[in-house]
Formats: sequence, C-alpha cells, structure tokens
Amino acid sequence: MSQVSQVTLDNQGFPSFRSNLNATINALNSNHIGSSRPSSAVAGTIWIDSSVTDTYSIKVFDGTDDLELFSINTSTNAITLPSGVSVSETDPNSIPFAVALGS
Repeated sequence: MSQVSQVTLDNQGFPSFRSNLNATINALNSNHIGSSRPSSAVAGTIWIDSSVTDTYSIKVFDGTDDLELFSINTSTNAITLPSGVSVSETDPNSIPFAVALGS
C-alpha cells in the first residue's frame, strides 16, 4: 500500500524533503492503492480500493463520495462495472465493446 497524507512539499531540510518527495511519487505511482481513500484526496482524485481480497475497485473521489468506476478481479482478470451501469454502442462502424476489451 502506498498512500500519503499530503501531496504538497513543505519547506524543510533536504533529507526530509527527499523522503516526502519519494513517498508522494510512490503514492502517485501506485494510484494511491489502499483499503480506504487516502487522507490527501481532493475532488478528482482517482484511487484503487484494495479492501476486498483479490479485487481492485477503481474509484474517483468527488469531494464527498467515492464513486466506483469499475472493479478488477485480480485472480481472473475479469472487469466488472458497478450495478446500474450499462454500455451500449450505436456506431455501426465501431468494433463491438466486448471485442475491444478482448472478451
């Protein structure tokens, strides 16, 4: 898990600056993966919820709530959309959605 409590870097001595910068870069590199929303989240922060075994839920924080975009079963690599979300394609020249995802 890699999350930080803030993504700003305060004025400080070099060793502390380097440590805070590395922690921030690691959090960004891992998309703030963790079992709960990072405390540094602001509206628009995308993060990965790893609280369910073998599942990554990709979420965006809207400033109030965490909205799930989709989840990935890490055992089967299956992608699941949240209930109530559907995808349809009306362009006859496009590749069907399932084929584009490799299904």
